[in-house]
Amino acid sequence: MKTVCLITLTIFALVHDASPVLGQTLTERLVQEDPAKLVQQARQDGDIVRGAILFHQGNINCAKCHRPISENDRIAPDLSRLGQEVTDASIVESILQPSKTIRKGFETVSVLTADGHVINGSVVSQDDQKVVLRSSQNIDQLITIEQDDIDAIKPSTKSNMPDGLANELKDRQQFLDLLRYSLDLKQRGPTDAGSNEESMVRRELSDEVKGIVLIKKLNCGSCHDWKTAESLPPLQHAPDLKWSAKWLNPNQLAEFIANPQQTKPGTSMPHMLGHLDDQLRKDSATAIVHFLTSIASNQFQSHADLEHDDEGIPRGEELFHSVGCVACHSPRNDMAIEQRLDDSIPLGDLTNKYDTTALAAFLENPHAARPSGRMPNMQLTHPEALDLSRYLLQSSNSGENSSTSSWEIDATLARKGKQLFTELRCVNCHIGIADTAPRLTSPGGLADLDPKRGCLSGEPGEWPEYRLDELDQQHIQAALRSLPAELTAEQEIDITLATFNCVACHRRDNVGGVTAARSHHFQTTNLNLGEQGRIPPTLTGVGAKLNEKWMRDVLVNHRSIRPYMKTRMPQYGEQNVNRLIELFQSNDRLSDTEFAAVDDLKEMQELGLKIAGNQGLNCVACHTFRYEQSDTMPAVDLTEMSQRLKKDWFYQYMLDPPRFSPNTVMPSFWPNGKAIRPDIAGDAEFQIEALWQYLLDGRQARTPRGLIVEPLELLASDEAVMLRRSYPDVGKRGIGVGYPNQVNLVFDSEQMRLAMIWKGKFADPGGVWRGQGHGTVRPLGDSLVRFAHGPELDDTESPWIVDDGRPPHHRFKGYSLDEKMRPRFKYEFGNVIINDYYVDAIDSSTNAPYIRRTLTMKSSSGESNVMFRAATGKSIKQSDDGSFLVDGELRIRVDEKHAGTIVDQPNAQQLRIPLTVDEGVTQLILEYRW
Repeated sequence: MKTVCLITLTIFALVHDASPVLGQTLTERLVQEDPAKLVQQARQDGDIVRGAILFHQGNINCAKCHRPISENDRIAPDLSRLGQEVTDASIVESILQPSKTIRKGFETVSVLTADGHVINGSVVSQDDQKVVLRSSQNIDQLITIEQDDIDAIKPSTKSNMPDGLANELKDRQQFLDLLRYSLDLKQRGPTDAGSNEESMVRRELSDEVKGIVLIKKLNCGSCHDWKTAESLPPLQHAPDLKWSAKWLNPNQLAEFIANPQQTKPGTSMPHMLGHLDDQLRKDSATAIVHFLTSIASNQFQSHADLEHDDEGIPRGEELFHSVGCVACHSPRNDMAIEQRLDDSIPLGDLTNKYDTTALAAFLENPHAARPSGRMPNMQLTHPEALDLSRYLLQSSNSGENSSTSSWEIDATLARKGKQLFTELRCVNCHIGIADTAPRLTSPGGLADLDPKRGCLSGEPGEWPEYRLDELDQQHIQAALRSLPAELTAEQEIDITLATFNCVACHRRDNVGGVTAARSHHFQTTNLNLGEQGRIPPTLTGVGAKLNEKWMRDVLVNHRSIRPYMKTRMPQYGEQNVNRLIELFQSNDRLSDTEFAAVDDLKEMQELGLKIAGNQGLNCVACHTFRYEQSDTMPAVDLTEMSQRLKKDWFYQYMLDPPRFSPNTVMPSFWPNGKAIRPDIAGDAEFQIEALWQYLLDGRQARTPRGLIVEPLELLASDEAVMLRRSYPDVGKRGIGVGYPNQVNLVFDSEQMRLAMIWKGKFADPGGVWRGQGHGTVRPLGDSLVRFAHGPELDDTESPWIVDDGRPPHHRFKGYSLDEKMRPRFKYEFGNVIINDYYVDAIDSSTNAPYIRRTLTMKSSSGESNVMFRAATGKSIKQSDDGSFLVDGELRIRVDEKHAGTIVDQPNAQQLRIPLTVDEGVTQLILEYRW
């Protein structure tokens, strides 16, 4: 690692956090300035491109709330539609003091519940039964509160816009950049955006199309002639029964054949034996299973989970709720019990059907068992498939399944089963089992059938019996009444997407998309990408967007460009999606595009190189380049753009990103066709053409300026070094201090606590000094110890219930520095005033460094009984010398004037020190050795 000069870094740290008053935040400093002068400086010195990136960046994410969506869905004003009454100075005030003036229509309320909780948010809907709030803490979360559970509702004085937003910025210049772009949005006015899917009402499939989807699912065309099917993907293939007979519990298989809907509600398997009495039905099902197991060597182990792994179960739980399983199936609670959602595909009783090995084999390669692709391949590795199997089957680990009696093949029953398999027309759906048996068809085509008789009547008889609800019957009847000889392309697309349930994740022409009940299961590894980083992209116009080869790579060859998205792109099998690729490519079209002329290719590419770098539009600030991720976010790789995208789509997208991708964090650099950077050569069309010509070089494209950076180290020498930024597991108001004796700490000024300590080198500030200042400081060194969340000094009787926010009765008051630049933190709790001072010391006997902490307290009025939480751990033990050992690694010594008490907590212990603070001086001294 290249070490940057200590002196340079120290000066940079001081300038970077320079303030008239030590300890003031950026917001506190800016509030003291004249808003009109800030506007003037922003227009003069603000960088509009950097501001656009900040506006859409995940840690700021102004665009998430201030986006041009439908009026009913807005939770913050559309900045491009602000009226003349909104002055430029008032925009400054809104950023720095959002609760000072709350714009009408965007107010929040506080709801006091019967159990004493306070919930803040904006009202989405309200009636006599319930109130629905959009959470102020998480605007993606809707909270439903029953009216009977509400004690009071009152208007809140807090804005949805968070306080201290400017503190997320690196410095004053970034504030000017952000303000410059916000002012420009207001000045330009609304864009001429095309249709925005997010602002449109969801479209429902027609009853006829829903009926055709059901007809395909039930595989009616395996018995009846169906001309419509000729224009659809291959007929639904029932599961491969050779696979089933090899892997599944034969007793459960017999129960399923005897009564499919009772054994697995929601199955598409019809009841083939419903016309028989109970005993004959059971005997017939048993005979069929003897036939099936006679052609496959059954490997089900009824009492074995030989590879049981307790650690695998939580890994499997994480996989089930993150990779995409819950897009189709119901999520599960802590006991692994399904939390039923109306649109879920039920899994049934897996524990009597599979053992661990069998379910893992199915999950790893589902198309071997179900070639029609309705259960997609989720690209699980073998260890992942085992973990997921253990999670789903954990209730069977005792080996006490209800149907695990031994199974021995009876040749006589097998012969009878083979005969039944043919007579019952099982051969029509389950191919490759009775090879010599002909496919048996029923007379008449689907269009000629009476939907109230036979299979769909719900009555038992010598036909497949489908137990459909009334709505499903109506849809099939609608399809039978108007079955077309040939479907339109859009009908084919709708049917295919519904058949494979692509619409559970993707939206196309306002059909489908992630539902609110499942949204929180779609996660990302990079929050800076916002919704775009976790919600699968829209399929509207996808054929006009992606080149055919790339689309095939994604749908068939596992190609992925979004490693930050935890939900995986399923694979359905080439034979099942070939037609869909053809339909997308042949039917999705854009309006005609006129491209700028290329007179000098080399000049164009040079301009494109500049635009991509930090002297232009700074594309590399967010986008990956040759698999190297940017400091800000891992947006899709620039060097794959020309392979992925069709030129006309790229061109039109660049002019208006939200039109094509409602969740995008991509700024509009050419709103209304006008370049946001007029100082760059050419108009909008010319600049976009230059960027495209540069991107055509793909992996061979020259590296733009601003991509390559050197690692940094911030070290302490003769004096302490401070850095106020975000640290891992600490809020945005972390204050890191590196001491000369190679001990370091982070003080959390949001919650007034010691957050972490470690030894050795201080910190790598690269994550917050570079890019857009969004990241975290990385502690260097070793022996890192973390402390519990929440204020250390609190009320003895009713301490604050800890969350990620700011305690309501604590106030940080800044800090002062001693002669060695060591901070003395100042804060208040109620009427108690605290000075919290840390020094690095050397143990005279071991020569090892440690931290001595002195808290000096006094009350501004009266006497206060408070409690100081010195440590929290799984195990705290008091030694003979009076010190306390926390989790076997941290030793805390309390001064002789105070006594520490070990208090048991759920799954933990706390070291507490009771204190009585009056108007005199109370001093508590602690030593930390580790």
